[in-house]
Formats: sequence, structure tokens, C-alpha cells
Amino acid sequence: MTIYLYKKTHNITGLQYLGKTISKDPYSYTGSGVRWTNHLKKHGYDVTTEILKECQTEDELIKWGQYYSNLWNIVEDSSWANLKAEAGPRGGWSTESKLKLSNTKKQELSKLTASEQAERIKKSCSSASSWTAERIEKMRKGMTGKKKTKTPALLQAEENRKNRTPEQKLKCGASNRGKTWKLLDGKRIWIEKELA
Repeated sequence: MTIYLYKKTHNITGLQYLGKTISKDPYSYTGSGVRWTNHLKKHGYDVTTEILKECQTEDELIKWGQYYSNLWNIVEDSSWANLKAEAGPRGGWSTESKLKLSNTKKQELSKLTASEQAERIKKSCSSASSWTAERIEKMRKGMTGKKKTKTPALLQAEENRKNRTPEQKLKCGASNRGKTWKLLDGKRIWIEKELA
């Protein structure tokens, strides 16, 4: 399978985008970056595509993606739409990328009126209205039968709980048994339940 590493340049605005695709026609593939796709929605798809490398493995893609990301400083340079370095499927978000994305979103939202912002929130994926019965059922089916991943620390804590003696179980929390707490000057103060 060929993985294309490409550079796209918007012919009207000059904004550039470094990306990768396995599409058979990388020239018609528009790209998937958040800032890049928003830019295309606003200015249209009038783009020149340059194929930088045709990679045969993910490791090769990562090597060349990182090379060009560093060469052109695509995350910090505002002439690029990339919010993170192109490092293939294992690429992560740097602190700078997160900050850049946050600032971009704040700028977009600041241009909207209060009613437009409310409408956008209504339509967002986190909105309760998007959680239809069909979507919930699809997610439930997708999770059925899957085991939860347990970290070594969680496994150790479970083991410690199982191995406690009856005396240790009684002792756990005994000092506060029959008490409740209140916040006083931002601190948790334990008091007898009768006084509460």
C-alpha cells in the first residue's frame, strides 16, 4: 500500500498544508486537518498539490513526515494550517499545537454572535440532542464483550484490596466512622454527625 506524503498550497490565500493519504488519487483528496478544512470551507478548494514522497511503510512515512515538519516548522509558522507535526498514525499533539488549536477556536467563536454560538453548541457532538437512541445503542453494541484495559497500578490496588484482613478492613476509615465533613475556609473539617 502506498502512503502519499503531500504538500497542498491554497492558490488564493497561499496557506499551506502538509498531510498524508492512502487515497488512490492524492490530488483530489482534500486533507483532514481542522484548520485546513475550515479554511477550505471559507475559501473553496482551489489548491495545488505536490507529492513529496510515496512511502511504502508507516515508519518511512513517520521519518519523512517529521523531516518536512521540522524543515518547514509547520506547527509554529502561521503560513501553514497544520496544528501538529505530520508523524503518521502515531503522531501526538504537542503543547504548542494544543495552544494553537485553542487560539484558533477562540478566534472563530469570537466572530460569532451569542445566538450563533448557542446554535453551534446545540449542534455539537457533545450536545445531548445528538445522543439519539440509535447512537447510544450502536455505542453499547460496540462496547459489548470488550474488556476494560487495566493499568499495572489499578491491578496492584485491586490485589491489595483482595488481600486485606478483616481487621484491616475494619480499621480502614475507622477514625472518621460516624462523622461527616464540612468545608471551612476551603479545608475539609471532620465533625460528629450529631453536631451537623
